[in-house]
Amino acid sequence: MPERPILLVCNKHDDTMSFVDPASFEVLETIPTGPNPHEIVVTPDNRWAYLSNYAPPGNTISLIDLVAAKHVRQISTGEYSRIHGAALAPDGRWAYFTAGQKGYVIELDTRTNEITRAIPTGGKISHMVLVAPEGDFLYTANIVTKDVSVLRRADGALAALLPCQEGVEGLGITPDGRELWALNQESGTITVISRLSHTVAETFPCPGMPVRVAFALDGQLALVPSWTEHGELIAIETATRREVGRVAVGSQAIGIVLSPEGDRAFVGCEQTDGLHVVDIHKLAVVERFFTGNGSDAMAIWYPPR
Repeated sequence: MPERPILLVCNKHDDTMSFVDPASFEVLETIPTGPNPHEIVVTPDNRWAYLSNYAPPGNTISLIDLVAAKHVRQISTGEYSRIHGAALAPDGRWAYFTAGQKGYVIELDTRTNEITRAIPTGGKISHMVLVAPEGDFLYTANIVTKDVSVLRRADGALAALLPCQEGVEGLGITPDGRELWALNQESGTITVISRLSHTVAETFPCPGMPVRVAFALDGQLALVPSWTEHGELIAIETATRREVGRVAVGSQAIGIVLSPEGDRAFVGCEQTDGLHVVDIHKLAVVERFFTGNGSDAMAIWYPPR
């Protein structure tokens, strides 16, 4: 593999992951993974990736050797099934995954690749998970109970359960760390949570089906894929909550990650409409390419020297 940054793309309906040159959009290699890889995290040393495997029973996590471009093993999560969301502690020592239908967050020791804890979220269908930048809290979006769990990472205690709206799923923390955005897919709204007080600050409309969010590097713009049949990328001013544009990006837009330079967004689609490359300054699609069926979860990987 080249030493320049690489875009990793999970093709969840093909059970594969692709290595892509983010400058030329060339697919360098595609490798098999576990079944239905849904979310991805890359360790700080850039040696390993962990993928959540969601296909029923969905009780494994895939370990990928990124340097060798090889699926090493599936780590069993036992009774904890439908593994979905994925997040890393800031130091990379622990990885966290939602066991959606069970209402738990599973903790994995990245030194031993063993499951060490199952933390109840207090919500139902806990779909996505984030770790606070400071490492002290975990956040989960709970679809059925329409809320966000705030969990103390040290002891797993439920610190708060914050009301959102129908279909709360995607989560994102603003670059300044002050706000947590929860995307209510079915309601077509976004709930903003103050991270200082862990209270709901406001909920504002975002017509469509907001499903994920990525923030521009300077924090001024929020980029929200809409999981509608026609598919859009919605651009919102972070401070004012004002929508500034929409870009057609293929059916059921879902996964999103920024380019290494932060000037483009890669937006994946639920099925076979491929990846759309959006210039975030012009709010225009500049390229489209294909890696497989269900190009969803993505990450930028910096191969170690």
